[in-house]
Amino acid sequence: MAERNDGTKLRLWTAILVFGVGVSSIGDFIYLVALNLFVWNETHSAAAVAGLWVVSRIAALLVGPWAGSVTDRLPHRKQLIGLEITRAVLIGILPLLSDISLIYLILFLLGICSTFFGNAFLPYQTTLIPKEHRKRVNSIISTLKYGAFLIGPAIAGVFLAHGETAVALWLDAVSFLVSGITLFLLPNFPALEAKSSGKRAWLFVQEDWREALGFLRNHALFTSLFSLNAGTMILALTADSQEVVFAQDALGLGEFGYGMMVVAAGVGAVSGSFILAWVAKYLKNEVLIGAGQFFSAIGYLIYALSHNFWWAVAGLVVLGLFGSAANVGFTTYVQHTVPVSRMGRINNVFGPLQQIFSIIFILCGGFAATAYGVRSLMIAMTLPMCSMGLIMAILVFVPQNRLKVSEAGVSHTKESGSS
Repeated sequence: MAERNDGTKLRLWTAILVFGVGVSSIGDFIYLVALNLFVWNETHSAAAVAGLWVVSRIAALLVGPWAGSVTDRLPHRKQLIGLEITRAVLIGILPLLSDISLIYLILFLLGICSTFFGNAFLPYQTTLIPKEHRKRVNSIISTLKYGAFLIGPAIAGVFLAHGETAVALWLDAVSFLVSGITLFLLPNFPALEAKSSGKRAWLFVQEDWREALGFLRNHALFTSLFSLNAGTMILALTADSQEVVFAQDALGLGEFGYGMMVVAAGVGAVSGSFILAWVAKYLKNEVLIGAGQFFSAIGYLIYALSHNFWWAVAGLVVLGLFGSAANVGFTTYVQHTVPVSRMGRINNVFGPLQQIFSIIFILCGGFAATAYGVRSLMIAMTLPMCSMGLIMAILVFVPQNRLKVSEAGVSHTKESGSS
């Protein structure tokens, strides 16, 4: 009877968690679309719109090196509730502002909140969901996030078509408020590391960096896979930043064709995640990571080499299907490898570096596309992605590494890594 009650309670908690994630994800994409138009309407400046992307990354760079030191030492659920409510209030204020400097200040604060939320959510999810259910739950969450990629802009478009930018932003604020309320219904877990006193904050951060770097040195396979995964994400982001230009200049598509191409990518990702939600328990992590990373890069290469709409769609569908598999496999691998009490401080090391390289590559990608053509840029980004995907596949399928990547082989590291 106790086991049945525990199972019912876990299913309820899982349903509440994925509902909150789904609502929040839809809000993310409503915000993404509405905010750009809101700033454009207020300023009529392309530079001001471009600044939206810079402000959030500056915020992440400033707080990223120490955010994990905070999130690892405080109860994750309380942080998530506070951050979601804070985001709801800040976004709710945005439509009332007209001064661009105040708008940027709000966006800077939102960037800080997003950084802290990212550091706190995965540890909380890992603590809440038992090891044997994580792949399935990760697949469901992935389905919801990719689905939000299609639903969020559509909802925003309905309001924006009637000139209701403020209403779209307020709806976005409500989505974060609902997400925060759902977290109240989930259990609270005490902080895994007690807050210490009598020591200056910068000394804590310094010690955390030493500890994180020590963990990365002692887990060479994890460090290699994490670095390669981050590298593919940076290259993909660089290519994505020129997606509109590629669709128009290289493929000759109009706005409708470009929209259909984006929808195709979303459908592929949703389909891949949905299928994984049902078959995840039959697939090992090394298959999800190795095959997922390599074939998603192949999908990107097909897209980069395409000369018409249908080949581009085919590439994006392959990318979506296998990219979702890689994402689920890698997230599960991180959950089983990194101690929950150390996830934030590990991100202290990788997060800022990834932001810096993302900014550099996006800026250089824009200049390269102008100088050498957007197709040359896309190919230059996708070929290294294929190489990285192949290296990751080789690493995870090497016999001595397969056990480390699979759930059974890495479960012990959760505790041993924290000692």
